[in-house]
Amino acid sequence: MTTESFDPFAVERGQKRFGYINVVNTISTGKVDIPVGVVNGSATGPTFTVTAGCAPTEYAGVEAASRLYQGTDPKELGGRLVIVPVVYMPVFQFRSPWFSLTQSVGLMDGLSMYYAFPGDINGTLTQIVAYKLFNEIILGSNYHVDLRGGDLNESHLVHTIFCKGISKEIDKISEEMAKVIGYEYVLPGTPEIQHTGPKTLIYETLKREIPSIITESGLGYRTQPLEDYVMLHVDGVKNLLKHLGMLKGSLSKPKYQRFLDMRWYRVKAPVAGIFQAKVDQGDLPKKGEVLGRITNLDGSELCKVTSPFDGVVHTMFPKRVVFPGDNLFNLLQIGEPTGW
Repeated sequence: MTTESFDPFAVERGQKRFGYINVVNTISTGKVDIPVGVVNGSATGPTFTVTAGCAPTEYAGVEAASRLYQGTDPKELGGRLVIVPVVYMPVFQFRSPWFSLTQSVGLMDGLSMYYAFPGDINGTLTQIVAYKLFNEIILGSNYHVDLRGGDLNESHLVHTIFCKGISKEIDKISEEMAKVIGYEYVLPGTPEIQHTGPKTLIYETLKREIPSIITESGLGYRTQPLEDYVMLHVDGVKNLLKHLGMLKGSLSKPKYQRFLDMRWYRVKAPVAGIFQAKVDQGDLPKKGEVLGRITNLDGSELCKVTSPFDGVVHTMFPKRVVFPGDNLFNLLQIGEPTGW
């Protein structure tokens, strides 16, 4: 790491640089930086920011962000591409989800970066990192995409997320961005829904009239992310850069693209035992179809778990031993075609 804080907006036109923005350096926190790569194109254009690692163990997004930096030539780019491969380095380095298997939380304050925005310069470490990212990078952007992909306890559906209910103009641009990425499914959100509500990066960015979306691609439990899922992020962002006129080339479109219904259905374990999933993310179970079963150690079946409706598996939680009430699956119903 460098000893001086990197200014991503000082990179000259036609140049490419990677450095670190210093967040804090104290006896209690140690030195904490935000890594950032900048590709400043040879032609003028908007500033497009890519973040990954808000949940730092969503490794497919982190890897994709690094690939985007390495694979983008400033001679071919119009505008500025700013890439943060890991927002929260301490969690990335020390894998704190082992302390909380439902989310990536800061070791020093127990807070999730996902719900820390716009941050607080006088707050705890998580809040300070959020403040620095938001004020020194996000607010200087014209567009923003956050690369995600399921945490360590998730097998996750590929889709994009946008938030509506901010303003007519911003809603329209964000929805268009979510479609242009080119995945099969697009999930709308609203400020009333937790993952697109106040204190999330997407919501707070949109409130500042900067279009922002989330890409979800990656099987979180695969700590060595599969190439196909990494490249879905990479190719999706490149599709969007082409759409915005920042890169040349034709856009790729999915054969089918549909909205997902915003109402979640969580299938829980009714008994304790050994969980054996029969379906996985992306599968399309019919109402009454067996999603999995729970057994004893002797192999005898304790119960079958069935689907409450025709839908798609958004998340399969790859647990083995389960307790009553544990989440086994998240299901969503499939809505109308997006028109893209």
